[in-house]
Amino acid sequence: LHKFSFLDKINDPSRYMNKVTTLFVLKGRLSLLIEKEKIEINELEGIVLSQNLEVDQIQTLDGSKILEVVSEKKNENLIEKIDNGNQIEENLIEKYKILKNHKKVEKPWGYELWLIWLKEYHVLKKIYMKKGYKCSLQFHEKKYETNFLTSGRAKILKNFHIDKNSSDIQAKELIKDIDLIKEYSNDVDAPFNFTNVPGEVHRVFSLEDYTAYEVSTPELDDVIRIQDDSSRKSGRILSEHKK
Repeated sequence: LHKFSFLDKINDPSRYMNKVTTLFVLKGRLSLLIEKEKIEINELEGIVLSQNLEVDQIQTLDGSKILEVVSEKKNENLIEKIDNGNQIEENLIEKYKILKNHKKVEKPWGYELWLIWLKEYHVLKKIYMKKGYKCSLQFHEKKYETNFLTSGRAKILKNFHIDKNSSDIQAKELIKDIDLIKEYSNDVDAPFNFTNVPGEVHRVFSLEDYTAYEVSTPELDDVIRIQDDSSRKSGRILSEHKK
């Protein structure tokens, strides 16, 4: 799928040859030299490097923290999916793309910033949840995701697995006599990370305001909601994507 790391320094640009890479600056600054062009990536911005690009030089400012996501090359084209209101567009990234002015998706519990959505590779999102809220009780059919909690506290419900092809009604029937919170949840403090796989029932409760970064496979509309405080149905909620 993909590899992801938090890095303090990046000195070897050859590590990204024949790879699809997203670098996002959580803190500090990143400098790159690409075909004699100097590029500066500031805090809370990022860059996507295509599989056809050779980076001449790369440096990080002392004290920086970089989130790195690397996927193996699949083909010669790198396609970005762009959430433009309720319409999904596609854009070819030939060499690189600087990530700023991120797409904001409003949620009943807070918001998501969609930093990059690559069609055949990976997705990176920033997630903010307000204290006292929770996301849907949900699972995925195809999507794999890893969340990196970078600030705050949360109760994480996970590790209960069902058939990934189940419907929401079938899932409700399976869990009706199970105390998921008691048997399958733990309170955690940042920094913390956890991974959800297809068919894994999961939910996050915010014990404090919290921020997380989610790295996932590209199936962003793949969500089967078993329960939701706002009565949202499964799949894409169009009203959340209009802005």
